[in-house]
Amino acid sequence: MMHKSTYINMYTYTNAHAIFATLLLSLSLLLGACGQYRAVEPALIQDSSPVTLTYVSPDSSVFTEAENAAIEQFTQLAPNFEIDRQPFQRSAAAYLEDTPPPDVIWMADNREIREAAAAGLLADLSDVWQAGNFSEAYSQPFQDISRIDGAFRFVPAGFSWTGFFYNREVFERYDLTPPTSWEEFEHICDTLLTYGETPLSLSGQNPFYTVLWFEYLNLRLNGSDFHQDLAAGRVSFHDERVGRVWHYLISLLDRDYFVKSPGDMSETESMTALIRGDAESPLTRKKAVMTLAPHFSLIQQPQAFVDELDFFQFPQMDAAMPLDEVSIVVGYVIPAGAPNRSQAGAFIRFMGSAEAQELQFKQVSEEESNVWTIPAHRDVDRSALSPVAAKGDQAVRNANSISPPLMLDLPAGMREGFNQVVRRLFPTISARIQVAEIQSLLEEARQAAIEKGELPR
Repeated sequence: MMHKSTYINMYTYTNAHAIFATLLLSLSLLLGACGQYRAVEPALIQDSSPVTLTYVSPDSSVFTEAENAAIEQFTQLAPNFEIDRQPFQRSAAAYLEDTPPPDVIWMADNREIREAAAAGLLADLSDVWQAGNFSEAYSQPFQDISRIDGAFRFVPAGFSWTGFFYNREVFERYDLTPPTSWEEFEHICDTLLTYGETPLSLSGQNPFYTVLWFEYLNLRLNGSDFHQDLAAGRVSFHDERVGRVWHYLISLLDRDYFVKSPGDMSETESMTALIRGDAESPLTRKKAVMTLAPHFSLIQQPQAFVDELDFFQFPQMDAAMPLDEVSIVVGYVIPAGAPNRSQAGAFIRFMGSAEAQELQFKQVSEEESNVWTIPAHRDVDRSALSPVAAKGDQAVRNANSISPPLMLDLPAGMREGFNQVVRRLFPTISARIQVAEIQSLLEEARQAAIEKGELPR
């Protein structure tokens, strides 16, 4: 039996539902000013009887408008199809276990989708991948995500990106350039301190943002295989490699690279801390120059403030380790018990095409400032991407592997373990938690998750 959770508020840590809801909004603020739509008819089932496909996807006015444009195009190409698009009312896991389930479900790559595959609840989509030539359309990391339990069971649609946002003018003032190595990154931080600038902001109020630091340090120091084994519960948190990651993060805190009392800072304040155009009415008392954040952190900011910022990828720390990335990848699945399997396959083959993705992205806005997420299909015209989005696109598509954010992927008990660690990393009165204590807390959470059946023994 899969562990169910609500679709939007599927995570119990503070503000998690806001993060995912913001992601859904960002998924709808897509690619403007694309080239002309190229109507390429997929291999549809033209001679079948009329059929109605049930499709469950997010309920967002902008997202719905964009997606409906692609659905309308599909039904014009296949007039014997009708798509009954329904908004999520409960978790995807619950829909998968319905009798009968929907024909198609919009999902994100995380533990839920892998548990569904292991439980035999997802259809094999190898025929869809072959018919759509998706092995050529999607880069290797997206193929790896889509191949679950020995077969393709997912068709990607779009992805987020994460990295360092920084104030461009401050960098220019001190003759700094984006780093590519950890040594260069530390040099930038030390230089900024010399000039009286705080190098980094951090939303200690929201564990999602703090845990991103752990994720990237772990990927850069230990590699994606170890990181994924750790997320899957196959490695003890007492492992010395885990300790090394936490030592790095605490050393940054000890060197005063972060704002004072990051535990008091929200995710919005962490972004506005980088802004300098608010001098007449400062958005936050604490100012910094850089922050590690997902791209959707910018959505609530005025465009004038966004224009102050630029982006660089989390720098390399070990030349032997590829620059792997953390990203939320969304797309389509077909439940194993879908009543109209072949027709559902034709539908998601179209929705996974460059034509359908480009058509959706074109609907929302033709303003470049609305480019917030990136289409997964490599043939979608990327010329309209903003410089910042283009850098995020390159970082993710050139990665050797892509991992979902831990706080959107771990079982509930493990997330609570990280919550406890974050609270004690930024104490207001007591001493900061030490590395050995961190490892013990997380290992206790792992063992508890194993006992509950949330992680394998």
